[in-house]
Amino acid sequence: MKLTPTPDMPLSDRKIPSDDAKNALYVVSISKFVWLYVLTGSGYIFYWSYRNWASYRAATGVDIMPIMRGVFWPFFILSLFEKVQNGLETAGRSCQWYPEARGLLIMLLVLISVLLNPFFSPPSGTLFVFIADMVLIAAGTGLFVGAQRAINLLHDDPQGRSNSVLSVGNLVWMVLGGLHLFFVAIVAIVTLMVAGYLALT
Repeated sequence: MKLTPTPDMPLSDRKIPSDDAKNALYVVSISKFVWLYVLTGSGYIFYWSYRNWASYRAATGVDIMPIMRGVFWPFFILSLFEKVQNGLETAGRSCQWYPEARGLLIMLLVLISVLLNPFFSPPSGTLFVFIADMVLIAAGTGLFVGAQRAINLLHDDPQGRSNSVLSVGNLVWMVLGGLHLFFVAIVAIVTLMVAGYLALT
């Protein structure tokens, strides 16, 4: 017989949102994730984090603000990874993805990215900052791909086939992001060339 929770029901009989709730996170194929992450200059991670926390709240009923956790995702990345690992352990699935170390490395990349611009002023530092950002995006891709593999495994969908098709919205963001990266690269190169020319005159 299924019990319906009531205010006077003993706490042990009530349905308490589980911190290890299965099927509570955002599945996406690795190829789709990489395309969106790279071509948006890592901006996709704001939406990715929001969707994970929104899915988690919908599945568990916990009182959190997914939008806030999406916007300020670096402050919640360790908590998110902990929930993934808890889910894997509860489901009895083995995945060597080192969530704590991975989360700390991601936070370090964010810190480096924030500190780049103040220490390298244009025009000489413009191209260096752009190249450094590309390296950070590449490193971030590798770190987040490992996390996404763990999330997909938790949901019995290792390849992320349930969310592998690029939508029109995805394509629009990829095009806009790609154009932005191209424009920034051109500006960085032209700025450096102009600075070099002025130095010789």
